[in-house]
Amino acid sequence: MGDGARVRRLVTEWEFLVSTLQPPTSNPAEQLMDRVGVGIGVTVLAGFLGSGKTTMLRHLLQGSHGLKLAAVVNDVGAVNIDAALVAQSSEDVVELTNGCSCCALGADLGRALETFATQPEPSDGIIIEASGIADPAGIATVVASGGLRLDGVVSVVDAAAMDTWIGNPATADLFQRQLDAAHLIVLNKADLIDDTGQRAAMDRLGTMAPGRPVILTEQGRLDPEVALGAALRGARSDPGVAAHEANRFATKTIPLDGPIDRHAFAIFLGNPPAGLLRMKGFVETIEAPGQLWLVQSVGRLWSIEPVKSAPGAISPLPGLVMIGIAGTEQAWQPFAKV
Repeated sequence: MGDGARVRRLVTEWEFLVSTLQPPTSNPAEQLMDRVGVGIGVTVLAGFLGSGKTTMLRHLLQGSHGLKLAAVVNDVGAVNIDAALVAQSSEDVVELTNGCSCCALGADLGRALETFATQPEPSDGIIIEASGIADPAGIATVVASGGLRLDGVVSVVDAAAMDTWIGNPATADLFQRQLDAAHLIVLNKADLIDDTGQRAAMDRLGTMAPGRPVILTEQGRLDPEVALGAALRGARSDPGVAAHEANRFATKTIPLDGPIDRHAFAIFLGNPPAGLLRMKGFVETIEAPGQLWLVQSVGRLWSIEPVKSAPGAISPLPGLVMIGIAGTEQAWQPFAKV
């Protein structure tokens, strides 16, 4: 990021934080309660596929802020990849699968929130990581109907992929609804675009979601004092009734019972089939037996990094979850397997 972009980012964040200053207290948890009132608040972390929500959630859970935070991870597919990653950051994690919190998972989500709210030593806050194809308005409705306080909806946007999702008729409507429901918008991966691109992205978000504060972040690093209690700072129009997106998107889960061929996998990642938007999961290759790798891809952009499990922790099982446009999943033929 250039010097000019850093200055603009600091100015933006400083003005944002100054507008929300509260008298200091000695305890970070007390600071949060001073802002949001009595009881446990719930923050919804939303955003389209691959925006960086899981990385952001892990940073929030691991931060040295003195807050006890719980997480509910709502993923798609039979293998909850995101929950496996978040569980390494906090013991207070509940995983939900199949990704639609507005209907089928409403009861499960309500029970998960109630579990956290009724613990002998309750958390200072609960963060729900929505799946990338979820409408956060539906999740917010579940929170409110359960008698809990919604502290805010934070929508995360991938700075590098934003134009792709807006320009695709199959994804543009859901992308817009995730902005509509937001109190705060986080333009993540800002380091992947230049100063001109950052200005253009912020201008476009300002047009699509007027009145919402927009914060630039890199690698999902967002201060919890900014993320929590977003409803008190942000502006939000009524997003209306949550739309059911399940019929627009499809998922395909591929369990892996053995190592894969690295060369064939690389070809698959570099040339994804039509309609495949996102893939994530854990793999083992024949070139490095016993080593598990975390794989993530959005379109033709992909990354692979070794999984480093803490001593005594249970390693996630190999498997991949593919997400894309409904009706195209027959073309998502997996790479060659040994």
